[in-house]
Amino acid sequence: MAKTLPSAPPSETTVVSGRKRTLREKIGTGPLFISIVFHLILVIVGFLWVFRIILPEEEKVDFMPASGGGGTPLSDSKANQHRVRMTQPNMARIAALGATSNLVLPDPDESSSIVSVGDMSSGGLAGGLGGSGTGGGKGTGDGKGIGAGFGSGLGTGGGMKNPFGMLTQDKDALVGTFYDLKQNKDGTPTGFQEKETLEAISQFVTRGNWNIRLLEKYYKAPNTLYQTKLYIPIMDAAEAPNAFGCGKDVQPVNWVALYRGYVTPPRSGKFRFVGRADNVLVIRFNSKVVLDGGDYSAGMARPIWDKGSIDLLAGRSGNRDAEKEARRGGYDLPVKSYDYSNAGQYNERGGLMAGKHFTVNQGQRYPVEILISELGGLFGASLMIEEDGVNYEKDSTGSPILPLFRLDQSQPAPSQESRGSPPYVLENATWKVVPGQMVDGI
Repeated sequence: MAKTLPSAPPSETTVVSGRKRTLREKIGTGPLFISIVFHLILVIVGFLWVFRIILPEEEKVDFMPASGGGGTPLSDSKANQHRVRMTQPNMARIAALGATSNLVLPDPDESSSIVSVGDMSSGGLAGGLGGSGTGGGKGTGDGKGIGAGFGSGLGTGGGMKNPFGMLTQDKDALVGTFYDLKQNKDGTPTGFQEKETLEAISQFVTRGNWNIRLLEKYYKAPNTLYQTKLYIPIMDAAEAPNAFGCGKDVQPVNWVALYRGYVTPPRSGKFRFVGRADNVLVIRFNSKVVLDGGDYSAGMARPIWDKGSIDLLAGRSGNRDAEKEARRGGYDLPVKSYDYSNAGQYNERGGLMAGKHFTVNQGQRYPVEILISELGGLFGASLMIEEDGVNYEKDSTGSPILPLFRLDQSQPAPSQESRGSPPYVLENATWKVVPGQMVDGI
């Protein structure tokens, strides 16, 4: 009888109940399994903690508080692109321990703890036309007035100073008054279009001898502005009634603004005004019209930007009847004019016009009156002054770069030097406004 061999113990690969044993069954639920799970959890927690320290949450930088006023989303986005105030940390004092030296490092200066790179005032970050900013009056301009961005007065953004004048009374400025020739004094319509408006202006500056009563019968704006210079880039003509506080009541065409006062020159000499406007610019100095430099002639009551008129004023027409008309309109033929590299449409319309010479004595006062008007939809004007016998720097066109006719030391903002505005040179010697009651009709 054969011997029966004892069966071998089941191996690790022995099938139990028709399946393979799991890892948990192989390892068991004892201390080894618990230890492995615990250490795995520690590794995961440690990894997440270290990763959080290395990559902290990104901190958002607020460049600017929201600008006030009537700006557009475009102006707000532009404001966020401006500079932020940068700071330099206060550096610790450094010393070498155990070393001896006669050199002593100074204590850090408190002023070095913060270094300002730029000013964050919202006025300096004003947006474009109708933009944002700060102001001392109604609106969002950087200055004393109403509107949306001009400096001392009202504005149209871009940090631009108000070219139509300041609301705050200024003894060093001409007094500006605004009239709407489309309305009578009581607000009823006059029915004036371009032709009638130009005829009314011509009557005022010629036969009317600048008698203010001829304008007082029309609608008068509630605001009085104070003007120290005339340097207005070509812009929406609605900015004028907006400046004078009647934008809701006056359409931006067929209006007149008149600035008046007494001035005294910085020195005795012979001078002449040089200027241009779209549409009307007339200067009366010492009771005489010395410049009629707009695209429309107040003296002849008609437009003068066409080629025939340009040739006429330049003395090239050969038309004696037309020349007589021009002389009756107050022009001394040929009229001197200047082109400038950045004067745009003014060059195409005959250039900046040089007026008649006049002689002044230092210390003596002279009445000056400046009339501007718009008959279409865009307006711009610039007024310079040229002294006889002075050699000025030349533009690339060969024309002299002249000083602004200004009554204080302020100057236009860089953003105003556009769209027809000629170059200018700054001069310390300014004309001064002096007290005096204007006399009408002389």
